[in-house]
Amino acid sequence: MALVKDEQTSMLLKIAESMWRRPSRISIFVALSLWATGGGSIFVYAHEGGVPPVSDSSSASRHSLLRPVRPVDSILSGVKEGATTSSVSEPGQKPSKKKKAKATIKTPATESQRSSAIEPTVQAQTKMEESTSGMKPASSIPPGVPVMAGAGISTMMSGTAAMAAAAPGAGSAIAAAASSALASSVVGGASMPSNKSIQRLSAGIPGLTRVISTPLPPETIATPAPPLDPPTSGLPAAPANWFGYHVLSRLTFGGTPNQLNTMSHMTATQAREWATGYMKEQLGLDPAQPWPTNLHSTSPLPAANPIVDTDTDLRLMAAKGAWKKDDPEPTVLKPELQQVQDHDLIRKLYSRRQLLEKMVYFWDNHFNTDYRSHFRGQYEVYENEAFRARAYGRFVDLLIASGKSPAMMVYLNTDVNKKENPNENYAREVLELHTLGVDEQGHPAGYTQTDINEAAKAFTGWTVPEGSAPGFRFVSSRHSPGTKTVLGQSVAFDGSGPTEGERVLQIAASHPSTARHLAKKLCEYFVSETPSSALITEVASVFSDSGGDIRKVLIAIVTSADFNNVANYRSLVKTPLEYVVGLYRNLGVWSSHEPIRRRLTATGQGLFEMPPPTGYKEKSEHWLNTYVLFHETAMAYEATIPGFGSTIRFGSDTNGGLTRLWLKGLGLRTEADVLGFLLNLTNDRVATATEYQIYLMTLRSGGGTFNLDNSSTEAALDRTLASMLTNPRYLYQ
Repeated sequence: MALVKDEQTSMLLKIAESMWRRPSRISIFVALSLWATGGGSIFVYAHEGGVPPVSDSSSASRHSLLRPVRPVDSILSGVKEGATTSSVSEPGQKPSKKKKAKATIKTPATESQRSSAIEPTVQAQTKMEESTSGMKPASSIPPGVPVMAGAGISTMMSGTAAMAAAAPGAGSAIAAAASSALASSVVGGASMPSNKSIQRLSAGIPGLTRVISTPLPPETIATPAPPLDPPTSGLPAAPANWFGYHVLSRLTFGGTPNQLNTMSHMTATQAREWATGYMKEQLGLDPAQPWPTNLHSTSPLPAANPIVDTDTDLRLMAAKGAWKKDDPEPTVLKPELQQVQDHDLIRKLYSRRQLLEKMVYFWDNHFNTDYRSHFRGQYEVYENEAFRARAYGRFVDLLIASGKSPAMMVYLNTDVNKKENPNENYAREVLELHTLGVDEQGHPAGYTQTDINEAAKAFTGWTVPEGSAPGFRFVSSRHSPGTKTVLGQSVAFDGSGPTEGERVLQIAASHPSTARHLAKKLCEYFVSETPSSALITEVASVFSDSGGDIRKVLIAIVTSADFNNVANYRSLVKTPLEYVVGLYRNLGVWSSHEPIRRRLTATGQGLFEMPPPTGYKEKSEHWLNTYVLFHETAMAYEATIPGFGSTIRFGSDTNGGLTRLWLKGLGLRTEADVLGFLLNLTNDRVATATEYQIYLMTLRSGGGTFNLDNSSTEAALDRTLASMLTNPRYLYQ
């Protein structure tokens, strides 16, 4: 890499060089152009994973301050003049000049030996539909809300429109190509052609190149939040439009700048109308229709309307291109732990299906497994996809999918459960943690040790397939014959198949204690650390009456008086996962996933890394401690202070006054403009008079007065934003 003498780009050079030294193997090369003022030199370095920033619109508009000087197609073909490209052969080796950068994507192949009982499929949640309109009109922005051209905060758009945005003029042929290829990115999907070249893969899916090659700043569509004048003394009240912020905070991993800016201009009525439509869309309901009234019955809800999210699906495809094939089974992809974590983080960071991802995390945590119990990444991905396909479905289906997943069977020793010596580990946890639970005194809520013993016998013979492919296998010679009695019901042995174990899970899923246990956990997750007894009782009733229909249970929660009560606004403490991912989404920052993984592991919430079967706790007592707060504070500084973390980009870039220029480009000029904009991204425009004055003094620390035309303001802006992110108020959602 050539030397850069200009001070403005010295930090960018350090960032680029640090990427070359990364110990992890970089299999996908994404060109990010860095410019040096005055010298005319162009530099290109590899960016791991190719993760563009958060975007909640299909628009192709991008901020102008950081453009890809050379399109990836040109870089790969070597036809662009005046640029220096580099390639890497081994981790840590510096690139040589004037060589064509190579980019390859390993082709995932169909994994074999799957059980139909758990095989994840692309259901209505990820189905693409063609439409003449790119956005559903039912949740359009309310009249009177200032929005720039092309704006929309609906979360639905058609597959054809999405692909047309990625590659204009391609039409339905592109959508068909994407649909076919994307099916292979889900475990159990169709086999992809054996392409090893990114050029060949991109030829079939034109949108892929754009997504993985343009790690640009988030598009700014909604008009920035209005100025914020000094508040009055005393504790600040919730904003009039609090419910819109509340929904974005609770039902997503964080609102994006576009959503938050749009929300800032809404009245209380507009915010509630928008939030109601957003919740319906996320649950697959028609926003134009009233909430369903058949919650206390087994009659089905209307078929779910899909939320198409082509960009995220393409990101997942690109990330899976780096997964290694298993040896000696080349048809099986075997991701490492970091790749499994990235596979999940991509969705949490970028997905338009945010409530779905909140529920996938809930189920992953409820049915906790630990990667280090088996060291097979394909097991965790297989289970994760199974939860995603069933996240809004019936609880019993989730329970069976969990019980028959190879990750769970190895984790709780079902795979070695034999009639000669039944292993009780899974039977105990499925009753204590997954279904009936324990009462307030910690006593079993309706089951006994005898139930555990009998259930363990029913699960004998359950095991994983031979080889490394994920799936389920039943070995009848290991199964304990005879009738078992579990929770007062007889389970007869039919002589073949795993039906006894499935029957035990069905009995446990329908137990009244299970309904209350799940209702309490979901209310704690979405509403309050101490949900009211009335709310738990109502949600449990819907759970029981609907046969464990999770979509109906969620409707009961979000339409409840408790969820809609301002007393529960900003009342839940964020877990480290919610803090870190929310910070990325709120600010529109982007980076490789390494800083996220590092901080989550450091705080004790590494994905797929929880050893005990209890999963991670949600309550504040587990996360409000100095150790966690230290790492969350460090993450805030990495995101905002140039040179502190050196891996995260905020706004347009991290150095040389570009945050300042980014804010100027939004039309911000005064102190009130800047504080209104930044506080809207971080704290719903809420601050005490003292906090406001602290932020104001910090803004003026660049030279005594605030002036966005002055380059010294850059450091003051970064410090102001960092102070907002480390304010205790930002720890709450």
